[in-house]
Amino acid sequence: MTPSLRTRGLLCGLAATLMWASVYPASRFLFGREAENFDEWFVAWLRNAVAVLFLLPFACRKNNLLQMKSSRRGDWKIFLLLALCAAAEDLLLFVSLKYTTAARASVMANTSPIFTVLFAFFLLKEPLTRQKISGALLGFAGIVFAFFVRGGDVFSSGASLFGGDLLALFSGVVWALFTVAGNEVAEKYDGLFTVAVMRFFGLFLLIPVLIVFKSPVSFDLPLLVWIGIVYLGCGPSGLAVGLWRQALKYLPAGELGAFGYVSALSAVVFSVIFLGEKVTWGFAAAAALIISGVSLMLRRGGEGTPAPASRSGNG
Repeated sequence: MTPSLRTRGLLCGLAATLMWASVYPASRFLFGREAENFDEWFVAWLRNAVAVLFLLPFACRKNNLLQMKSSRRGDWKIFLLLALCAAAEDLLLFVSLKYTTAARASVMANTSPIFTVLFAFFLLKEPLTRQKISGALLGFAGIVFAFFVRGGDVFSSGASLFGGDLLALFSGVVWALFTVAGNEVAEKYDGLFTVAVMRFFGLFLLIPVLIVFKSPVSFDLPLLVWIGIVYLGCGPSGLAVGLWRQALKYLPAGELGAFGYVSALSAVVFSVIFLGEKVTWGFAAAAALIISGVSLMLRRGGEGTPAPASRSGNG
């Protein structure tokens, strides 16, 4: 591979990663500035709808339509399961940012590789090595530590962040289940097609949530909220997926897996710069423990190469 193609792959991977990292501060900013002017459940549904509209032209390409026509009935059951996981992860992460800071949510959500390895062990009977066990214990120690250290941003005003931290952590657990359940589908179908189908199913799966929480269906939203919806729907949920798949054409998946660490750290940096996040030494130590644990679990025995573990599909 020529250096120019490798550089192109790195730039595409980095651009996608930074878009996914921006989800945390962008969502936190919306809640901090406009929380009283929109319903979080309905806005999450709108973001999903925007993503569907953005991805629809890519999903309707001829080869994707042929794939859909020849798909087995059992595949659609998996698509529904993946859509349910993706919708749940999306809601948990988005709503968590109403109650915790962007940096804390990013670190908690990016613990998903720890749970991915555990789900793979229990559901797929994949071997659980000493290295993975050590990484899991180190990561869990960081999670527990992070729950008890202080932090905040310009919007927190000393409020408890525990509930939001927990929601973000659960989003990582759900994403891990999504990763394990979607392994077979990912190998058979185009990535953009898969994400578009999941988003489409998600529109219907989220309707009961709107009913349960009695969410007001109103399109009379502040301009800032609409800008956020369009960006989150088209950028992290749409364009970033395409950039990531483009990067996979030029770089091995193992190399791109390292961008998962860049995502978590970028979200923290964005939060400090744009949201006045207060990153204490305690939180920095907790984040270091979690990232070290994840890194240890994702290294292939003897090679030291990280396996792919990005939270790419959902943003």
